[in-house]
Amino acid sequence: MAEIDRREFLKLVGASAGAAAAAGCSEPVEKLIPYVVQPEEITPGLPVYYASTCRECPAGCGLLVKTREGRPIKLEGNPEHPVNRGALCARGQAAIGRTYHPDRHPGPLRRTGEGSFEAIGWDEAIALLAEQVKQAGSGTWFLSGDPGPTASRWIDRWLAAVGAGGRVVHEPFAPEALRQAASEVFGAAGEPRFDLTDADLVIDFGSDFLETGPSPVAHARQFAASRDVAEGEGRKARFVYVGPRLSMTASNADEWVAGKPGAAGALALAVARAAVDAGGGSAAVREALAGLLGNFAPERVAAQTGVEAETIQRLGRAVARARHAVALPPGPALTGRRARATAAAVLLLNAVSGSVGRGVRVSPAGAGRRASYRETLALIDAMKSGRVKLLLIGDGNPVYSLPTATGFAGALEKVPFVVSFASLADETSARADLILPDHTPLESWGDVVSAPGARSMVQPTLRPLHDTRALVDTLLDTGRALGPAVAARLPSRSFRTLLEQAWSDTDWREAVARGGRFEPAPATETVSLAPGAGRIEVAEPLLEGEGDWTLLAVPSPWLYDGRGANLPWLQETPDPVTKIAWQSWAEVSHATAERLGLELGDVVAVETPTGTLEVSVYPRGGIRDDVVAIPIGQGHTVGYWASAAESGRPGEPRGANVLDVLPAATDESGGRAWLAARATLRKTGAHRRLALVQTSQNQRGRLLGEAVPLAALAAGDGHAAEHGGEHDESHGNGHGDAHHELLKPFDASKDADPDSSYRWGMAIDLDRCTGCSACVVACHVENNIPLVGERRSLEGRQMSWLRIERWIGEGSLKGGRTLPVAADPDEAPGVVDVRHAPQLCQHCGAAPCESVCPVLATYHNPEGMNAMIYNRCVGTRYCSNNCPYKVRRFNYYDYSRENWPGLLGLMLNPDVTVRVQGVMEKCTFCTQRVSAARHAATLEGRTIRDGEVTTACAQACPTQAIAFGNLRDEKSRVVEKSHAPARSYHALHELNTRPAITYLAQVKRGRVGEEG
Repeated sequence: MAEIDRREFLKLVGASAGAAAAAGCSEPVEKLIPYVVQPEEITPGLPVYYASTCRECPAGCGLLVKTREGRPIKLEGNPEHPVNRGALCARGQAAIGRTYHPDRHPGPLRRTGEGSFEAIGWDEAIALLAEQVKQAGSGTWFLSGDPGPTASRWIDRWLAAVGAGGRVVHEPFAPEALRQAASEVFGAAGEPRFDLTDADLVIDFGSDFLETGPSPVAHARQFAASRDVAEGEGRKARFVYVGPRLSMTASNADEWVAGKPGAAGALALAVARAAVDAGGGSAAVREALAGLLGNFAPERVAAQTGVEAETIQRLGRAVARARHAVALPPGPALTGRRARATAAAVLLLNAVSGSVGRGVRVSPAGAGRRASYRETLALIDAMKSGRVKLLLIGDGNPVYSLPTATGFAGALEKVPFVVSFASLADETSARADLILPDHTPLESWGDVVSAPGARSMVQPTLRPLHDTRALVDTLLDTGRALGPAVAARLPSRSFRTLLEQAWSDTDWREAVARGGRFEPAPATETVSLAPGAGRIEVAEPLLEGEGDWTLLAVPSPWLYDGRGANLPWLQETPDPVTKIAWQSWAEVSHATAERLGLELGDVVAVETPTGTLEVSVYPRGGIRDDVVAIPIGQGHTVGYWASAAESGRPGEPRGANVLDVLPAATDESGGRAWLAARATLRKTGAHRRLALVQTSQNQRGRLLGEAVPLAALAAGDGHAAEHGGEHDESHGNGHGDAHHELLKPFDASKDADPDSSYRWGMAIDLDRCTGCSACVVACHVENNIPLVGERRSLEGRQMSWLRIERWIGEGSLKGGRTLPVAADPDEAPGVVDVRHAPQLCQHCGAAPCESVCPVLATYHNPEGMNAMIYNRCVGTRYCSNNCPYKVRRFNYYDYSRENWPGLLGLMLNPDVTVRVQGVMEKCTFCTQRVSAARHAATLEGRTIRDGEVTTACAQACPTQAIAFGNLRDEKSRVVEKSHAPARSYHALHELNTRPAITYLAQVKRGRVGEEG
């Protein structure tokens, strides 16, 4: 046997080991096929934008869909769209995930005899549906949300052509009571729209317009405009929130009036009476309402509403003095059995304030069918009685979104054949006999009437990823399969052609390119009080049950009515008030928790006459003692992220569905009554930990979320914000001269290479930040940030580069409350002192993280940014330990393997590295966007212009609270905002880290009717 030396032996061992590794661990071979004919508009490496419309809620905001090589990777707001003007809410930012979602139906599915689903072809599916339509005849019914005016028109024509029974539109949060109230008060058939832009007084009776109102992005922009603060003056609006719970919207108010649930109508009329007594209202309005308002004296109403008479009178005087006061009616959570009268009372308050025709406009009644809860209940009765032979269900998930008490799920079992057009699996499609999946919005054609004068276009931005078909095309093909008689009554064209025909009165190409047709809003109806306006009957709410607590089912800011539960970015974003992610909870007051012996996370049984659910409690101060509030949206049993399947428990609900314990109640208008039950709370003895992202809302004397009184701002007192005010003893008022010197403003523009034209920085205005978290979700999607899931959220893991910190006062500024920094602050009725402070990497000029990195993975680049080289990082985490802002995230697990199941990896931004296990990451100021702008500017031989590049968070913000730009450009917006001596400060400035982010302190305006 020939001998081999050591060198040859190692060669053989190395080769065999390498071969074994290659055989067992290599990535699958991918074939790259180049364009045969490259599309004219596509240049590899450069993004292409398409205009479309968001379908996550009825608001219909305009979109710009950013695509790379034919796949959408990011949704932005369309700057030309009159509703959102370039901004986009958190739900809209996350909507891109629907197209790539692992829950999507891959094609037509038919239920087998064993109860499972099998794939079938479209021809077979159409033939099967046609046969069922032929057999069912007038027993065919269609149930869906609003698919848009053109699709709605052709669905109705199809139903008429096949002799179907009819169509019912189901929208859980439809404002039916408000429409009826407008008819009763003004005699108008349209829907009132509220504009806050020029308001100097806003009274919200629980609409929660900043989170789940009719158009949150538009209202957030209007609200910010009405509260805009210029140096030396406080402009316009004061904001009062009237409701039993301090919501996200209420957290942005100047004053919280904690009225009883269902008391909004009486309070509105009492405020109107006080305003009239103070000289408000025209002579005609006074005369028309004299009899009605005579029954609502503040002293009389105080007892039944839980609001002091002095407060009512003060608000009335403020309405009488206001130049432009706007009052908003209750939202779904406070919509009770007498919702029409309540909404009418708020509209009457607007009539007294003179805002009708200005801040409150009644739009002409639009075309198409409106949602009707009463019709939905009638359809359920028909299903139970066997009169519905074939039920076609479009978008929506009625098995989940309708109260269990309606019996919809049981009624569905009595329908012989059920067809679902859902694109994603949900509780309703799981009960269907045939699934004919529709395209997702990014694959669809359609249109939406977003606002008066705004007709928006929905256009596909990629070819369908699965074997799906447009709903209207499916129906038209079914009609043709029914024979010549039916086919003759239907068009032979596709829905896309029908849509183009519907837009024949405008330039089709221009509308597609622009995202719709946007014209000045048509003249609103000139309305005045109807003859019977003064005869409305406002009374206490009718609630079922004998419990001690009124149950509030609160729409989730992220999950809405539950439709957002399958989008993991929304699940991972903590609730703006409680800072809980991925779970359900019951909010109770501290007094209630003490009475029942409950602590945070203890499981309580919530019992109503309809049923019982168990959920962990979250004791807090911002809620009345006689109320328990549970957010809507969780409790799904179907869906990878909507249910507990992501945690390895398929079929198990994630959280609790509060709709299981709500009665199937209606109001006088036939709309849905959400405020309808009293509850009994019972301690179960169990404990379920809550995934709290922020465990304390106490700043403890640190410069994180600062405020300045309006009076000090108007007086030009710059010391208040620069130094942090006159500290009380608990803060330490004996700092000495060194501390004062340290807190003087510095020139952050110098913290970059002297030869560089740029020093990138930010200005964040806390007076504009509402805590809506649109920036958080935008950052997630833009930067390929992984999700940790519920289990690891419970362990305290986070990966978000940007978080919204919620602080409750502190009293360190002049004119503020005086709270010891060691105490736990809490919300209480009266002056609101909640501060939302976005926290991200500060890109410090003297960054503590850089000096401790042993491999120089983090460093200061020539343009002043704290950069990261991921390939260098060895995971020592020294940088995170040394970062005082705690904004660095470490990949303890290989999140990338579990974050992009199915086709979800197609939405990854190719310009951003996907990080792996053992790597530290954090905010980069969207350096990929800066690089793209720099490349374009270099080709043209110039520097980057102001506004030419912005970060994902700044672009998404509805209120423009975040400004990004070059600190070395004296004319830039970021420099202009940063130079606000009365309000500017830097987080943890005393550490001398020299941050590139300047915060502008929140302005505290005080109680309405009093000096700020």
